[in-house]
Amino acid sequence: MTLTIGVITKEGIVLASDSQATAGFTSNDTVKKVFKLENHYAIGIAGDGSLAMHLINLIQSELDYTKGVNNLAEQFRSSLKKKYDDYFAHQKLEKRARLVILLGGYSKNNIPKIIFLNSEDNFVPRESTTGFECIGIPVIATYLFNRYYQKDISFKGAMLLSTFCIKETSSQDYSVGGATQIAKFSNKDSYSEISKEEIANLEKICEEFRPVLKGKFYPEE
Repeated sequence: MTLTIGVITKEGIVLASDSQATAGFTSNDTVKKVFKLENHYAIGIAGDGSLAMHLINLIQSELDYTKGVNNLAEQFRSSLKKKYDDYFAHQKLEKRARLVILLGGYSKNNIPKIIFLNSEDNFVPRESTTGFECIGIPVIATYLFNRYYQKDISFKGAMLLSTFCIKETSSQDYSVGGATQIAKFSNKDSYSEISKEEIANLEKICEEFRPVLKGKFYPEE
């Protein structure tokens, strides 16, 4: 399974995910789930990753990025629905492979937005109203973001909170795990992926949170 997170910050947009894919009794923890579309647009995926990448590779050359992220979401909806319905015409909806996409980008008037599209909901674009969105196995991450997210969060703060959510989820659910993947971009700065070294530092800070938090419940007498 997956945990993929999209966050709007005061500096731009952050996308983060784990890297594990689980199928039956086997798993692979090197799966890429965050991708650049264009300098100021990116996606995160959950569900059938190989299907997602095949579909995105098919439609990417047709996408028009000049009309803003809401229009781009409509392009995704139309193209994905057509391909998806064609591929799975032989199956009932509940039997089809599930695919969820987080789309991050900017409106024509440069407002950052996170929009998600779910195959189980006919790929209807839904815009985040909270400033963040979690897909895949979202329960722990959504709780933590509801508790700690603020709209003036920085890139670093969003990356740290996302990393903490992914690590906390992986500690409770075996289907989330592997290396953390993080990317950031803004309407001025192009998409860039965070280095393994910087992610390792974020993970180290997250490990330091646990004993501090636990100590609040068990203070020394």
